[in-house]
Amino acid sequence: MKIDVLLEPDQTPEQLTALAQLCEEVGVQTMWLQNYVSCRDAFMALVPAALATRRVGLGVCVISPWEMHPVRMANALLSLQEYSKGRASLVIGGGGEWLARLAIKPEKRVRAVREAIELVRGGCSGKPLTYQGELYKVYGYRPQFGVGSSPPLVYAGANQPQMLRATVPAADGVMYSDMVRQLVHRAVGQTTDALAAKNRAPDGYRISNIWAWHIKPDRATARREACREMLLRGLLEASYLESFLSPDDCAVVAQKKQAFFQAYRDKSGVIRDVPDRIVDALIANFTFTGTPDEIEHRLPELQAFAKAGVTELNFRLHDDPADAIRLIGARVIPALGG
Repeated sequence: MKIDVLLEPDQTPEQLTALAQLCEEVGVQTMWLQNYVSCRDAFMALVPAALATRRVGLGVCVISPWEMHPVRMANALLSLQEYSKGRASLVIGGGGEWLARLAIKPEKRVRAVREAIELVRGGCSGKPLTYQGELYKVYGYRPQFGVGSSPPLVYAGANQPQMLRATVPAADGVMYSDMVRQLVHRAVGQTTDALAAKNRAPDGYRISNIWAWHIKPDRATARREACREMLLRGLLEASYLESFLSPDDCAVVAQKKQAFFQAYRDKSGVIRDVPDRIVDALIANFTFTGTPDEIEHRLPELQAFAKAGVTELNFRLHDDPADAIRLIGARVIPALGG
């Protein structure tokens, strides 16, 4: 199982360059940069890192067709592919925070994501493309840059069955987000079924899962960061929670959603009026949280993803990403064979 990292988009281009060099040094496969509304353009921010490195992959996660037309996605991805000499990747998904921030009510979300993947992947193939989808079209698209011996990688950002069925066969890989151990076998099965339905062999298909990393020098700091970011873990949707919480505890989380939002917004990590046993269960099942001396004996938690068929584990980093990358390089990559 290969190991990737996913960074917050608050890093400057200079910081991203240093982090990319560190990723390359310790053996991280790909450094991904999160794409949020109020942040630097992710493709442009990665250009200095592309110029300063030689091996580590560089990816943008996630772009939706409501914020950028698929032709523009292809142009941006091929530009990064050119700067990086063949190491660029992109995840295309269903919208995330962009829909709410831009007050967009998407129609035919699944079709839009599938067509965007098809258009971008076709546009980056090096062959002339005329694409006539229901939602997106292009005529005679043939960029003369960024196309080398192998095209950039295009992943489908998908978790739910309908999106998986529609988008997985169109992409080079799939990236789940916060897919818990209790559900990952099912997601991988849905992925391979989707490939089989379109007569695509699973060999070489990339199956990635974003997984929260909160390893800190002391447990209190680690727990505080995990609690602060807990709102984002699967957006605390019932379909995830039901796999490891009782119905009564799921109801508590739903009723107290505002407390999770407040812990995220004020950066306190204090989830008020939610019992510690529920918070502890969320941390144990949604994250990798603890201290460095706990890593070795908890590696089976990570190995469970590989056994389920995940080929790439993408650690979501928050505070002190350089420290996290060094720990991952020293203690996780050698153990997981990535």
